[in-house]
Amino acid sequence: MEPSPVLNKHDELNLEVSAIDPFANIALAFSGGGFRAATFALGVLSYLNKLQFTAVDDPLNGKRLLDQVTYMSSASGGTITTALYALYSAEGRSYEEFYVKLFQSLDGEFLLQNALSILSDRKAWRKRPDKSRNFINAFSMAYDEYLFSGATLKALFYGETKGHLQEVCFNTTEFYTGLSFRQDRKMVPDDASDPYFKFGNENIFAAQSAADGIKIADALAASSCFPAGFEPIIFPEDFSSESASVVELKQGLTMVPQTGDKAEEAFIASKTVGFMDGGITDNQGLQSMMYADGRRIRRETTFKCFDLMLVNDVGSYFIKPYINPPQPKGGGVSLRGLYWWIAAILVAAIVCACFGRYFHKTYLSFIGGLFVIIPALLLAGGLWLKSQVTGAAASSPLNLRKSFTEKIIKLLLKYFTRTPLAVLKQMMAARADSVLLLNMSLFLKRIRQLLYNKFYGSPEWKNRGKGNHIYDLAFASDIYRRQNPPPSPFLEPSKDLQIVAQTAYEMGTTLWFDEQTEATSHSKACVIACGEFTTCYNLLGYIESLSRDPNAVGGQYANRLNELKKQLTADYTRFKTDPFFMYNEDGRAYNIKDFQPLSMADIPDPGF
Repeated sequence: MEPSPVLNKHDELNLEVSAIDPFANIALAFSGGGFRAATFALGVLSYLNKLQFTAVDDPLNGKRLLDQVTYMSSASGGTITTALYALYSAEGRSYEEFYVKLFQSLDGEFLLQNALSILSDRKAWRKRPDKSRNFINAFSMAYDEYLFSGATLKALFYGETKGHLQEVCFNTTEFYTGLSFRQDRKMVPDDASDPYFKFGNENIFAAQSAADGIKIADALAASSCFPAGFEPIIFPEDFSSESASVVELKQGLTMVPQTGDKAEEAFIASKTVGFMDGGITDNQGLQSMMYADGRRIRRETTFKCFDLMLVNDVGSYFIKPYINPPQPKGGGVSLRGLYWWIAAILVAAIVCACFGRYFHKTYLSFIGGLFVIIPALLLAGGLWLKSQVTGAAASSPLNLRKSFTEKIIKLLLKYFTRTPLAVLKQMMAARADSVLLLNMSLFLKRIRQLLYNKFYGSPEWKNRGKGNHIYDLAFASDIYRRQNPPPSPFLEPSKDLQIVAQTAYEMGTTLWFDEQTEATSHSKACVIACGEFTTCYNLLGYIESLSRDPNAVGGQYANRLNELKKQLTADYTRFKTDPFFMYNEDGRAYNIKDFQPLSMADIPDPGF
């Protein structure tokens, strides 16, 4: 198990909120959620780039809040934005360049079409011969070409360029011990030993020198290959490139034995392991952010602990209720009955063919011969399937012998083959629906709840942690807001804000913006705007909460907080009447090609 950040009494005293330099050292965590997550993250960064320190006596005067972000953690779709921003920052490019690049790359089905084109193009795979030809690697190669221009993780270092990021983490999940695998990179030098900073975790990790050659696109693919939608991405073959060979990656990988048995020894010797979506184990990127803060609290790094940890989440605690598939009416044919019907057709076809041959009736011979082939193939297929299930083919994935004895298998076959097909269909549909709900909703939301409880319930993060959720101002959150009113009545959202927030919240977890749907719903614009005004709302609420605690902030920071509050109040007032004011201003100022300004007249009412 990985060590948890343990605080001694001296550290706890240092973490009283009065010792915090408000907004001076900001950490961001971006959740998974496909393009919805990537676009919401863009809106969050946009608003942080807008908000400035203006107090005359403030050492941070003239800087933007985005300049004070030193750490970013992400999972799945959130990694699209985090990785591109980290690269552009390391390369010394402007925020405007980053915004335009991501805005245009997330347009319509651009990345999806290019990934599908790569998947179907045999020549494209000659450039990456060790990669498996599948969907996740096609997306990786599209990311590499159209987002990152072939850059590797080595590029995530400022060097001569001055930048504000100290560390970034692209979370994935490893299939060795089932823990988060932190693709962690430091973007500035650190003289401390920092023993628990790893590209991986305590059980499986790669040397940073070996990770240098991994393409950013492959790290993104590992973070975003969500179950059912993608295949696992395999280390080292799928990570290999002209900058990192399979041999070099294997040499740099360490796997710590867990059981010591022979099967594990063979697995470790192969140094081949699968990775899947970081959201499986930490869909908010929150655990990694807490872990990074713990290393800072324990002074294992020269980096200072965070003053604000903002959790930007497009997931929610809401779930869609399970709806039982409709029960079949009446009886219906069973597999056994269907088998006898097919056998009867086969016998009839043979008789028809023989009759035609005997009486020289060519058309009867033809019909009989045709109907002999079809039922014969069906019966042969049934026998083959039975052999797969009963274990005659030991390597078959359908082999029930792996889980049941021969007696139980015979019992199952005896009664299931007598059960009506409609009943079997309903049983399979119920299982599929419940497993999907369990894996894609209940499981992820339960992990989310556990991490949130730890984050908001622990003294070391008191007054330093703040949630920023896509649904905070949506109609779907009305009941919660009534039960937990914001610190000021002024923060109550307008109907226009709620319409845009609800539209953003209802967008599905996809890796595209469907052009036909976009023409009416404008989901992309709504999610960006939601990221902007929800960040404004939550930062204003955060300052309100700090201001109500007389012991929250030292007097030397009063002007900083007052000046920030003035800006936030003015912006939130504008957002209430025009949720798209900032989205429109940025689109025009950045000269985005074919940019279409929006107003509330363009957004359909979601009907709440």
